[in-house]
Amino acid sequence: MTSASERLSAAARELLDPRLGGAPDVVTAGRLPQGDTLTATAALLGNKINTRPLLADPRFLKAVEVAGLVFVFRHGVMVSFGSGTGDAALAAALREHVLESGEMEETESALVQIGRGDKDRIGEDGEIFVTDDQPERFMLIATVLSRSVLLAHDEVLVAAAFEQTQPVVQDLSSNGRARLPIREVMKLAGSVLAARHRLTGTAQADERPDLLWDHPQLDRLYARLEAEYELKERAEALEHKFATLGDFTEALLDIAQDKRAVRLESAIIVLIVFEIVLSLIDMAIRLQH
Repeated sequence: MTSASERLSAAARELLDPRLGGAPDVVTAGRLPQGDTLTATAALLGNKINTRPLLADPRFLKAVEVAGLVFVFRHGVMVSFGSGTGDAALAAALREHVLESGEMEETESALVQIGRGDKDRIGEDGEIFVTDDQPERFMLIATVLSRSVLLAHDEVLVAAAFEQTQPVVQDLSSNGRARLPIREVMKLAGSVLAARHRLTGTAQADERPDLLWDHPQLDRLYARLEAEYELKERAEALEHKFATLGDFTEALLDIAQDKRAVRLESAIIVLIVFEIVLSLIDMAIRLQH
């Protein structure tokens, strides 16, 4: 008989991204611990995790034995279902597979109650009640938690970006110029573009999981999870803020390019004047002789 974790692993291996040479979007390992109350913990470890070698990494597999049922997403998030005691060792085992370490880590957790009721629901305190331990339910919960923790990280990132741009806006309104160096402008633009690409491209935070196409009976659970974590509203708000920051950085780049153009024109004028002065001096010397 196939175990739930084995079926989860098989389902996860089907989610391959050919653009990464077969690296799966999500890797599943371990198994659900005994008991009907579990702690689901999502942790953002970086901007990207190389998921391809995980199932052949002894250190990772050993950590999974303590952590419970584990999902590792290519967009930098791990989600575990267990007691939470092995999450630190699991995160340490994943460090060497993190391709782009982030400056800030984000975590989120929820209690999952199994088999308490005849329908999936969300409790008043945010507990997730599921009717059974079918693997698809836990993959769906892991997907939602991974998106939520990613949204939380990017919300902080965007807030920091707006705080960074505030002095520049004040400088522009007061003095009509921005003294932010071009390198800082490019770094700001790059961080905004990277976060926007990961959120809408890799993680697809505002889209229905592909899992629901094969398991439409989970639509109600997903709708409740999406409403609980406000995935759509948060993704739309971030997209609007990303667009605003994108317009701002584009304006700053235009200003910086105009400054460079003015400096280049000034340098050309200086060279022309210098050439004229040299010519006049040469003519004066010839007239004296």
